[in-house]
Amino acid sequence: MSADKSDIPRHDRPEQEDKIDRPAPKNPSDSSAEMRHTLRTPLNHIIGYSEMLLEEAGERALEDFAADLKKIHTAGKRLQALIDDLLDPTAHERAEDLPGTTPASTADLFRDDTPDQNSSAERAAESEKPAGHLLVIDDNEGNRDMLSRRLRHLGYRVSTAVDGQQALDFLKTQLVDLILLDVMMPGMDGYDVLKELKANNTWRDIPVIMVSALGEIESVVRCIEQGAEDYLTKPFDPVLLRARLGACLEKKRLRDQEVLYLKNVAHVTDAAAAVEAGKFADDALSDVVKRPDELGQLARVFQRMAHEVVAREKQLKLQIQVLRIEIDQAKKTRQVSEITDTEYFQELKKKAKALRSTS
Repeated sequence: MSADKSDIPRHDRPEQEDKIDRPAPKNPSDSSAEMRHTLRTPLNHIIGYSEMLLEEAGERALEDFAADLKKIHTAGKRLQALIDDLLDPTAHERAEDLPGTTPASTADLFRDDTPDQNSSAERAAESEKPAGHLLVIDDNEGNRDMLSRRLRHLGYRVSTAVDGQQALDFLKTQLVDLILLDVMMPGMDGYDVLKELKANNTWRDIPVIMVSALGEIESVVRCIEQGAEDYLTKPFDPVLLRARLGACLEKKRLRDQEVLYLKNVAHVTDAAAAVEAGKFADDALSDVVKRPDELGQLARVFQRMAHEVVAREKQLKLQIQVLRIEIDQAKKTRQVSEITDTEYFQELKKKAKALRSTS
């Protein structure tokens, strides 16, 4: 796999990818979380890149190469479990308190859970490439590269941003279908970015998946309460990542359909008001009549009836105009008759006849 460059221009400031520029921890638990984040970031790169290389090795049938990569991946997963157990031994206990979560045991974490590259499910998923524009926001270059490459491999169009402000500036020029937002970033962290997104009428309906090397329940709850659609911890399980993305995008698709439906209903009601006011335009329902559902059928019937009403009005107006002309002619004829039937006019007519005879 070849790395793709970011679609978004970098800031003028030099980016220090591997330097941890974060506020000093306020208490021992913060210190533990910070240390775990620091240790897991390069470890996530080892696991993530090994997974992507395993996928490529499976596609190219490089079985010997894949076997060694699988050993690297397994060692990375074991080291990840050790770090979690050493720095946060109560993580599994806290996870039990959150509804809908099933904490994994240390034994489960130690097992080799690398996806089988030759499974029928994987091949079926690969045969149906999704569509959609995704924005990845992460201050770490390795994280951005690894995630964006995986997403592009799944068939998505991907843009990246190195921090929250750059992401917000990007969204001012073009919209995306989904955002993957890192929680721990210097300056404007993921919580701040999420707050800005949900406060904006244009961006608030874009689904946001929060991503972090930390899996604290408090962070998960905080993100969901602020409007995040989902939360993923690094390193990503490929199958879980694909499922979460698919679910979020499907939900957005249904929401977009609902919004469009309501707009089309408004077009129909506006057209009805226009017919009543005698201002109906032929193209008022041009988009709605293309719908294959009941609303489209209603719009087509309404449009046909509206055209008939408009045509009938034109015909009536023409008939009224002809009738007015006939009335005017009859009126003029009557006025002439009233003048010519008078005795005075008859006398003048006789005198005129006598003058013509004498001349």
